[in-house]
Formats: sequence, structure tokens, C-alpha cells
Amino acid sequence: MGLLKQKNTQQSNLGSVILNSERLMLSPLSRAFAEDIFKEFTADITRYMVPEPAGHINDICTFIDISRKKMMAGDQLVMAILEAETVQFSGVCAINGKEQGVAAELGIWLKKSAQGKRLGREAVTLLVQWAKDNLTLSHLVYPVDKNNIPSRKIAESLGGVVVSEGQRKSLSGNHLDELVYQIDAGVAMQ
Repeated sequence: MGLLKQKNTQQSNLGSVILNSERLMLSPLSRAFAEDIFKEFTADITRYMVPEPAGHINDICTFIDISRKKMMAGDQLVMAILEAETVQFSGVCAINGKEQGVAAELGIWLKKSAQGKRLGREAVTLLVQWAKDNLTLSHLVYPVDKNNIPSRKIAESLGGVVVSEGQRKSLSGNHLDELVYQIDAGVAMQ
């Protein structure tokens, strides 16, 4: 069993999960999105994130392959964010297992042209609802840079409360002023 302990224990492979909302479809990450990710995961996009832009598309393919293995093992759910009407790639979001049955971490990034449309909030809300319905967790954590106001608003819209603050250095060498939000996952701990 993976780090993301599912309520229905008959399926641990998360590579077949598809989530839909009015404007979005979240589809399991695959190599079909490698070129879009390579093109859109830029220095500007990563300025508030720990990862750095990939130097080569092969780095993206390696990331996707590792992500798919972790989804098959039930350790994470990594989704391409697609606009429902056009099926256009808009970004990536994820739930990464941290402590089995207790906590998982949310993450998201949107390409530049998709920002400012509340797509991030919609995608993270879909992930949180899926986690509440399908995982055995007490809470989700959502780390964001203090200066990333749109991401902070996403966490706060979901009832997130800051539980810790700290400094972190990104792989690009940027210093991040990280706030870690905790979001209730709706499962009382035994």
C-alpha cells in the first residue's frame, strides 16, 4: 500500500484517476504532456517554487516516468490540468503522500496564460475534494511562498490555516519565505 492510504483499498494505482469540474479536467500525468511542460515550466513560473526549470526535455520525461511509478505505487497523484472545453494544457497539480494515513502535500503550477482565471483554485479544490472522498487523511499541507498571494488565497479559500513558517532555498538559488497551510481532510484520526 502506498503513502496515500485509500478508503477503498482494492485499488492503489492512482494512474487512472480523472477528475472533472465545470471548466477543468485533471488527467494523470503522462509523456503526452512533456513538450507543454518543458515549454511552460519557466523561470518566471518557478520563482515561488523549490524546483527549477528543466534544462532538457529528457528531464521532464524522467520526472513524468518517476511520477507515474509513484502513482502506480499509490504514493502520489500527479495530474495535468486541462481546460475542459478545449483540452488545452494549463499546468500541473499534485497530491504527494507524506505520512500514511495522516498527511499529504498539495502542489500546483499554472502556465502564464492560464493564470488569473481562478483555474488554480478550481484544480486544487478538485484535488482536496477527491482526497476527502478517497483518502484516509487527517489533513493536507500546502506550502506556498509568502509573496505568492494567489496561492495563499487558494489555501485560505479551502479553510487553510498557517501552521508553520520558514526559509527555504529553491533549486534555482532563490530564497523562499515559506508558509505551510494545513487544510482539513475531513477524517477524524483514530
